[in-house]
Amino acid sequence: MLVVGCKVAKMSGKGLGHTGGTADKLESIEGYNINIPKEDFINQVNNIGIGLISQSGNLTPADKKIYALRDVTCTIESIPLIASSIMSKKIASGADYIVLDVKMGSGAFMKDLESAKELSR
Repeated sequence: MLVVGCKVAKMSGKGLGHTGGTADKLESIEGYNINIPKEDFINQVNNIGIGLISQSGNLTPADKKIYALRDVTCTIESIPLIASSIMSKKIASGADYIVLDVKMGSGAFMKDLESAKELSR
């Protein structure tokens, strides 16, 4: 599957407050494994055009610790911490291009359009 002619490699986190992380949601799908080796993830993206994986302590060790820290310090919704978390995963995975999928609404971190725009900037 190619989105606008591009391959999509998505690395997501777990356990972020009331919304949970994307990885938590994917794990709820019976038989879906988000904890695959990095090499398998890369092969999946190259072979079928898309891959979804949980963040790894091996690939993004600092981000995994920051996720846990944000959770216990109630700083989950801190825009600078969200932005640095997103970018650290993208940079660590060697992304040539980055598309930001900023969600807003009652089930997202960003509750309104203005805060979603701030995060995207």
